Amino acid sequence: MTDATAQQPAAFLAELQLLRRETDRLLDTGGRLDDAALQAPSLCRGWTRAHVLSHITRNARAMGNLVATVEGTPTPMYPSRAERDADIERGAGATRQTLLEELRTSAEELGAAFAGMPPAALAQSAQAGNDPAAMTRLTGADLPAHRLREVVWHHVDLDAGYTFADAPEAAVRRWFEEAVADLRQSPDVPAMTLRTDERDVVAFGDGRPTVSGPRAGLLLWLVRDRPDQVAAPPRDQLPHLSPDHQEDNT
Repeated sequence: MTDATAQQPAAFLAELQLLRRETDRLLDTGGRLDDAALQAPSLCRGWTRAHVLSHITRNARAMGNLVATVEGTPTPMYPSRAERDADIERGAGATRQTLLEELRTSAEELGAAFAGMPPAALAQSAQAGNDPAAMTRLTGADLPAHRLREVVWHHVDLDAGYTFADAPEAAVRRWFEEAVADLRQSPDVPAMTLRTDERDVVAFGDGRPTVSGPRAGLLLWLVRDRPDQVAAPPRDQLPHLSPDHQEDNT
């Protein structure tokens, strides 16, 4: 344990431990994908599984820039959206060995950077994202949770056996609540009621129809338009969700 780690709050250390566990699970899934599987489509529009893994690598490096910022050296998360996208494409075209090695190495480097942050940096903030309309400010204390979302959501995006049902329950609840909050701010949210097996009931408009299922299944539908795990009207009559929720700007 480093001197910095010894001084970090217990909640922050618990988030780091959770992130390490979920990262290991992602690496295990990635390691089981052969060349053909890597070129198969992911749940992210226009991206193969190789694109998803390439993005996770670049996100780790970009979040390292946020660590540098909260530690006192202002560094943009990405130089530009165009350069971010081009770098993801380059990474997706690498060999399987290189793709997986970069994934592992970048995750280890970011984990070490998080663990080494001095306590004072946890209260400092940095601008995350590269889309001016979607940028948010994150404190140093927020960074592991933000990375956890990237790791888990894109693990789901690999469509290789891991789903939100396998993710940490508390995190899934938080992401479901965030997805609902985003819908409430949308001017074109469809009328419906979301009813989870965990007893969440959320209504929009006149509340019809009802879309129900486990919280993890509803989250998958809300953020990736996949109704596999929800019970609702006939599939062709499900409320239409805006495709904007599938965009990844981090």
